[in-house]
Amino acid sequence: MLLTGHNHGVPHVVTAPNALGTYVKQPQLAIQMQAKQLQHDIVTQSAGEAKHVVYAVYEDSTGSGAKTAPQIVLFIGGNLSGTSAGSFVSSFSGKLPGAATTSAGPMGGNAACVPSQNGRLAECAWADNDTFGVVASPTLNATKLAAEMRQIRPMVERQTGSGQV
Repeated sequence: MLLTGHNHGVPHVVTAPNALGTYVKQPQLAIQMQAKQLQHDIVTQSAGEAKHVVYAVYEDSTGSGAKTAPQIVLFIGGNLSGTSAGSFVSSFSGKLPGAATTSAGPMGGNAACVPSQNGRLAECAWADNDTFGVVASPTLNATKLAAEMRQIRPMVERQTGSGQV
């Protein structure tokens, strides 16, 4: 069941397209970064509140941010039911030391990011009452990852029933 969230109550679906701007899906990196296991962990830990969860790992080797080395972003997202945006982001923040709130961007909701520390990837998450997403990167710091999250979100989140899926 999809809950209505932002954009005047229109339900949304989250997808993992083949490209996100200059980022291109890299299935081999998804295997190396154990994205499928992370997807499974999110679904399991959500006690049934995370639905239709997708994942992908993307690499940008041509954009302006990739001048010195390719930029990599892992994405996991889906729909939420039975939980609020605030509680999802609070749960994310509470499990990761150093987390700080950030803007979820023009699509609304709540968001937080955590810097990379002690070998852990930088991570950002957003949630509203309809969808959630988590992005992580071994190559971007939390500030740059937050900016990427706000750019990526409109590319992965689409209104259902609008022909945009």
